[in-house]
Amino acid sequence: MKIGILGGSFDPIHNGHLNMAKSALEEFELDKVWIMPAAHSPNKEEANMTSGQMRLEMCELAVKELSEIEVSDFEFQYQETSYTYMTLQRLCEKYPEHEFYFIMGADSLDYFEKWYHPEIIAQLCTILVIIREGFSRESMQKKVKELQKLFSCDIRLATCPRYDISSTEIRNILHSSQSCKEFIPEAVLEYINKNNLYKLV
Repeated sequence: MKIGILGGSFDPIHNGHLNMAKSALEEFELDKVWIMPAAHSPNKEEANMTSGQMRLEMCELAVKELSEIEVSDFEFQYQETSYTYMTLQRLCEKYPEHEFYFIMGADSLDYFEKWYHPEIIAQLCTILVIIREGFSRESMQKKVKELQKLFSCDIRLATCPRYDISSTEIRNILHSSQSCKEFIPEAVLEYINKNNLYKLV
């Protein structure tokens, strides 16, 4: 099967994440997309993050009516920091029958060569890039060519509609007690309110 991997802290998951997953599914004819929350993110201060269990539960609520998008707790099976290259190595070892596609935003591609072992990531999967606000297709095509000179990689640019909202922006909105129902699935917003998440103390 062709499996898309969409990783992140998902703190919280929002409609922009779902838009990326659905667009990748359609444009690249994937069989499934696995939403994969990071257990121990290398780019986040873990003490300030919502618990892994709650982030997983919010993701489950977000995709409950999307049959081709699933939530994976794969990274929670390991104690180490969730580096992408390690996750892909383990996925390929456990699921050799699958073909993996790693989904990322244009902002991540912009510094991809600085990730831990980008050459291993490129070797193990096809990279699907969602172009976001502030990144033109032309600049991304230039970046892809630069990366291809550094190491062998199959990087494809997605043409999905932009949905420019971040989890940080959503947390700020919730901190200020403003409505953000247009950005988050209703079931996730209900979970956030029920558990009093993202409120300033």
